Amino acid sequence: MKDNRDIILEFLSNNRNREFNQRDLKAELFHDLNEDVVKDLLYQIIEYKSNLLRVFKESNMGILFVQYTGLVDSFLLKGGFTQVESDLKSANKTSHEKERLQKENLVLQNDNLKYQESIRDKDDQIRNLQRDNLRLSNWDIRFRWLIAIITFIIGFIINYFIGK
Repeated sequence: MKDNRDIILEFLSNNRNREFNQRDLKAELFHDLNEDVVKDLLYQIIEYKSNLLRVFKESNMGILFVQYTGLVDSFLLKGGFTQVESDLKSANKTSHEKERLQKENLVLQNDNLKYQESIRDKDDQIRNLQRDNLRLSNWDIRFRWLIAIITFIIGFIINYFIGK
């Protein structure tokens, strides 16, 4: 569907030597639109690229006169406002996709940080368990030596009393 601003520019291109106002354009092109809507379309064209139209001073009654300039045809050949809107939608879609991916990336980074933190916690637990295991292992060795020494002494004492 062609943009209403492009329809206005094409009409002005076909009627190059005349000036038109919002009432003329409504009567010629947009029977179903309000004059203020047509005037707003003209202002949108002017705001986007002021040199697309030759704009005459607005009258006291709010009538805005415009006329064709030579830039209209090249603008329409490049796609006009239909292409501008399409490019904006594409850029907006790309921007939304980029924002979505950035949010997803932040979530993944946050998950990764939590995962790294849990790995550090698990490593700390492993180190503590290894230290406790080594300490218990050392006590076990000492205890076995103590039992061996006590058994040797008891054996020696029993051998002494049996030998007498």
